[in-house]
Amino acid sequence: MIDEAHATGVFGSDGRGFAADLENRENVIVLHTCGKALGVSGALLGASAVFCDYLVNRARGFIYSTAPSPLMAAAVRESLCMLVDEPHRSADFDALRSFANAELVAKLGIAGSGSQILPVLIGDNGRAVRIAARMRAEGFDIRAIRPPTVPEGTARLRIAITLNVDRAMISRMFTRLAAIMAEEKP
Repeated sequence: MIDEAHATGVFGSDGRGFAADLENRENVIVLHTCGKALGVSGALLGASAVFCDYLVNRARGFIYSTAPSPLMAAAVRESLCMLVDEPHRSADFDALRSFANAELVAKLGIAGSGSQILPVLIGDNGRAVRIAARMRAEGFDIRAIRPPTVPEGTARLRIAITLNVDRAMISRMFTRLAAIMAEEKP
């Protein structure tokens, strides 16, 4: 079972995720979210026909809780087509993601994750909440992630890069974050 939640639309050939090379293999189940990079809602499950038939016929919760509307299915299909038909979006995003990871290193001395999700480990819950609130007050939608979502003592900021930002905004964000972190001592 491979959860491609943050890889769908971002990594792999045509945005098919890290597990794209495992497609059509036996005993591989791949879950893709439609609510992140695809910009819709719901999810897609890639699995063998036998497994999918099992879910359709035996998994009552699955049957009655996940049927998409025709409009949602059409929106997901269009998003998937955009990944194939508009490769410049992926190239632009790759460049933006690389820039953000480099800025994290340059401005905060923290190694980037390599992905569009950039965690900044703070440790203390209160400090993480204060820093996140100050960043949001300055127009940067940064969230504090705390226990029980992460282990005790590992509270962090979650920075998510999208195509709705540019290099200048990313640079400003990390400059402000560095200053606020210095002011909000542990």
